[in-house]
Amino acid sequence: MKTVYYGRISTTEGQTSASQYDDAKKQGVDKRHVHVDEGVSGYHVAPSDRLEWKRVLDKLSDGGVLYVRWLDRISRRYDELYATMKQLMDMGVKVVCTMNGTVIDGTATDPIQKATRDALLAFIAAQGEADYMNRRELQKRGIETAKALGKHLGRAKAADASEVRAWRADNGASIAATAQHFRVSVATVKRYCAEHAA
Repeated sequence: MKTVYYGRISTTEGQTSASQYDDAKKQGVDKRHVHVDEGVSGYHVAPSDRLEWKRVLDKLSDGGVLYVRWLDRISRRYDELYATMKQLMDMGVKVVCTMNGTVIDGTATDPIQKATRDALLAFIAAQGEADYMNRRELQKRGIETAKALGKHLGRAKAADASEVRAWRADNGASIAATAQHFRVSVATVKRYCAEHAA
């Protein structure tokens, strides 16, 4: 029986797919059958618009086992996840969530088993979207609170622009030498100088 692993990470900043490759290895999935979409939102990008997901569907077109860490790797939208999982069930795919061993079995034939599976799937899909929306709301509140307290958001400046300009002027230094002194890029020094000139 074919076994495939699917993973997804939302951003390549601070996240890597290494843990999902490790997870696939623990399940005994050959690395040739591990597919990870990197830098892809589970809420904003439909599975059908993802390159690696298309490869997963191609490999499982006549059934098999799909391992995922959790169903939110497939989608964080209720309708989208439910429809995608229905497609997998119709293909006779068994989906195994490695996080807790939950199995959504597309090979089930007993009506009670199918009804139980579909009810569980609906609950997981609804919970996934609710979790995403809750996180967005908490993030929005956190940003608003930080702004109200006057906190700087985003990446900290590598160096103070006025300090960079003053040091360059005092030392008659080139842009390259100034960049090296402050350990910033040449482009940053040019931008600081251009801001002052404007």
